[in-house]
Amino acid sequence: MKGYFRITRPVNGAMGLLATFLSAFIGNAAFYKSYLVQVILAAVVVFLVTSGGNVLNDILDADTDRINHPGRPIASGSISPRNASYYFFMLFALPVVVAGLFLPFVSLLIVLVAEALLVTYELKTKGSGLAGNASISILVGLIFIFGGTVVNSVLRMILLFLMASLATVSRELIKDIEDIKGDIDRTTFPMRYGIDAAYYLSFACIIVAISISYLPYYLGIFSYAYLIPVAVADAVFIFSAAVARSKPNVGQRFSKIAMIIGLVAFASGAFIP
Repeated sequence: MKGYFRITRPVNGAMGLLATFLSAFIGNAAFYKSYLVQVILAAVVVFLVTSGGNVLNDILDADTDRINHPGRPIASGSISPRNASYYFFMLFALPVVVAGLFLPFVSLLIVLVAEALLVTYELKTKGSGLAGNASISILVGLIFIFGGTVVNSVLRMILLFLMASLATVSRELIKDIEDIKGDIDRTTFPMRYGIDAAYYLSFACIIVAISISYLPYYLGIFSYAYLIPVAVADAVFIFSAAVARSKPNVGQRFSKIAMIIGLVAFASGAFIP
């Protein structure tokens, strides 16, 4: 059973779950009065979709994972590809059922779009360079839009969507630099245009994300409590991008840390008046 837990990469799912709660609270601070059940269900939906996407990734990347990530459950042999496939279908079916029965129709549409993007990414766009990076980045940003739809507040989420998407593009490019030797079945952006081009594009995305990271405060979306943690997140993002050229494994690890700190900044700005 441990393998079935690990294959979902629960840290990623937990970040999505937390982001759903945060986006709902940012959209409507009093959501617990009218929308609490729907927000909880929406968070579970995001966790399941994210987990299903990670399982599908491991199924299709089993060969390259034996080089890049030999400890992953399928690559190490702790879960068979067939059982992983059954697990994937269950993880993707449940969110559609839950969203269809208990969430607004637009939320169901986002679930269907997200699952379609994930499948398309794994089967096609992952091997086509920047299009694959963009797909994952849109998926991450959509979590904030999704949370807003549950509480009928979408407009405030657009800026957070942009910030999250840009940060994710940067991290995905760093991961492609890290995995360039093992990516034998695809043509990633650094493989096609070179490590330097991927590095500079990654850095540019972080700079743009940082340049708009203070707008939520000035637009009144977040309180002053947002400022210090977002400054820390920005600093860690810059560090991750700066070291990504020579040490991509360190860069992508610190990029994830920066994204977690960014969620802390969102939480601080939303919950602390």
